[in-house]
Amino acid sequence: MRAATAVAAPRAPSVPKVEDTASATPASTPAHSNLEVAFLGGLFLFALIGTLVVARPVLVPMMAAALLAMTLMPAVSRLRNWGMPHVVAVTIVAVAVAAGVVAVAWLLVEPLGNALNALPLLDGLGQRLARLCRRVFGAPYTDWVTDRLREAAPNTALGAHLFASVGEAVLLALTTLVLTLFLLLSGDLFLQKLVRVLPRIRDKVKAVQVVNSVQDDVSRYLGTVTLINVVMGTLAGLIASYFELPAPLLIAVLVALFNYAPYVGAVANVLLLLLASAAVYPGLAEVVVPPAAYAILAVIEGQLVTPVIVGRRTQLNAVTVVFGLVFWSWVWGIPGLALAIPLLLVLKGFATHIERLEAVSEFMGR
Repeated sequence: MRAATAVAAPRAPSVPKVEDTASATPASTPAHSNLEVAFLGGLFLFALIGTLVVARPVLVPMMAAALLAMTLMPAVSRLRNWGMPHVVAVTIVAVAVAAGVVAVAWLLVEPLGNALNALPLLDGLGQRLARLCRRVFGAPYTDWVTDRLREAAPNTALGAHLFASVGEAVLLALTTLVLTLFLLLSGDLFLQKLVRVLPRIRDKVKAVQVVNSVQDDVSRYLGTVTLINVVMGTLAGLIASYFELPAPLLIAVLVALFNYAPYVGAVANVLLLLLASAAVYPGLAEVVVPPAAYAILAVIEGQLVTPVIVGRRTQLNAVTVVFGLVFWSWVWGIPGLALAIPLLLVLKGFATHIERLEAVSEFMGR
């Protein structure tokens, strides 16, 4: 009995004190770790924004090519379902796109030349617009705006600036088309590699579903919006031709391109028709009629046609659209306005299918 008690005596260590110290030690750790996570997250966010700004010449054609490849991939898949090899299907789609771009560029050569030749006449147009603005807004405000515009854009540098902008746009379009061709030729190569890398079968199936869903949403949106923009550009060209405005074909193409940017594009198109109308008609009542006619069509398209055709699945609320347009236009300029909505749709598509990001998808949707 004594031996048993002697052996059992050492089994009574002061364990509660160790547990108290162990439980008390990590009590101050979460606050410190959360602060570090927030600080590192802020640094990563600023680094990401800086990278987007600095790498704009590289990222803009890459993103545009990826979105264009998503749009054209269903056409390639349909040709493959008809028995064509992948390379032949991609070649047919690429040739069709290139032919369309070349045809539009060829049709715009003469209107662009006439517009460049008419640059010296902009001074007279500016004086006419200044007289109209004095009637509407008053002389002091109009004179102040006119002085600021003359300081910001001198007449001597206007032609060179326009020529440089056209050259940059052509280079961006060519780079985007080349990258799109390589992405179409690669097919679903990167999706196959992603499936191989993921360890679990459930993750593989989820990845395929997410990628296919995002590709379908972006393709349907861009295809539908492109068709709507072509119709709106055609209607704007008909309005310009009916009211005998200068360069109706150029106006039609610019309206179709500007209309890719929601809200901002409609305002820019109305101002474009207003400028063209002010160059022809002397009276205020005659100047307002063509842009007013297009504004009515733009309201019908924005409030009735697009929401019904595009569908709720790819709809974004107005706050998300405005913030996205402001951010991407600040980061990438005019190309950012065109790419803002497709990029938001990609983010919303991934957030919809990822459980941890479902709240982001809910806040972005209508």
